[in-house]
Amino acid sequence: MDEKRSVDFSRGPNTVCFTCGGFRKVSEPRLYMIQATEDTRAGMTLGEWRDCPDCRAGGLLPGIRPPV
Repeated sequence: MDEKRSVDFSRGPNTVCFTCGGFRKVSEPRLYMIQATEDTRAGMTLGEWRDCPDCRAGGLLPGIRPPV
């Protein structure tokens, strides 16, 4: 009887990845030096997108059981 009521969590329920929020990408800030004019140079932080390391760009984390 317990075998019939057991749930296969490998296929679901899936939860949204807590690192990327389901967006599948995370921002990695990089510092760039730009030259605005001949006299001035300024530092600027830009975000480069890379695949989420936790969900491997899937957006979901399989097998995590949310509290019921």
